[in-house]
Amino acid sequence: MIRYLIVIALVAAGCGEKQEKKADAPAVQPPAVHPAVAKLTLTTDPGDAMPVVDAKKTAARDEVVVVGRIDNIVKGFATFNIVDESLDYCNSGDDPMENCPTPWDYCCTNPDHKSAGTMTIEARGDDGAVLKSTLPGLRLLDLIVVRGKLVKDEHGNVTVRATGWFRRDRPELKGELRWPE
Repeated sequence: MIRYLIVIALVAAGCGEKQEKKADAPAVQPPAVHPAVAKLTLTTDPGDAMPVVDAKKTAARDEVVVVGRIDNIVKGFATFNIVDESLDYCNSGDDPMENCPTPWDYCCTNPDHKSAGTMTIEARGDDGAVLKSTLPGLRLLDLIVVRGKLVKDEHGNVTVRATGWFRRDRPELKGELRWPE
C-alpha cells in the first residue's frame, strides 16, 4: 500500500512540472493532408442546409446537409466541432466582448446553449477510423456547410461523417485581435 501511495505521489508531482524541450529532440510535425480529406473540399455550396440544433433533433440518416461555425479542430485528425450559427461567438453580435482574451471561440456563451448547439464532424477512412490529417483551408469560426451521414450513438452524441464541406464565410476579428497560431 505504501509503495502504491509513493508511486501516486511521484506521478502527481511530475504532472505539474513544465517539460523542457530537449535541443536534440525532433520537432513534432502535424500529419500531411490525407488524400481522402483533400477530396472533401467542395467547389460549390451544397445549398439548403439544416442548422445544427435542428440536425441534432432529427433521426440518424444516410444523407444530411448541416451548417455551422467551426469551434474546435482536433490537431492531427480530420475531426472538428461546429456550432449553430445562431449562437454568437466572442467578438461578434450585439456585445462584441472586446476584452475577451479568446475572441475566436464561444467562451462567453452559456455552456448549456453551446452544448445544445454543437456537433462533431469527422472524416473517416475505409477502415472506419478518423483520418490522421490536417484540414486545409479551414480555421476557427469558418461558417461551413457539411454534407454527410448523420450518426447518433447510445449516449445521444451526434456526429456527421463528412462526405464533403464548403466554406461559406470567414469572419475577421475586430480591432487589434489576432487568430491563434
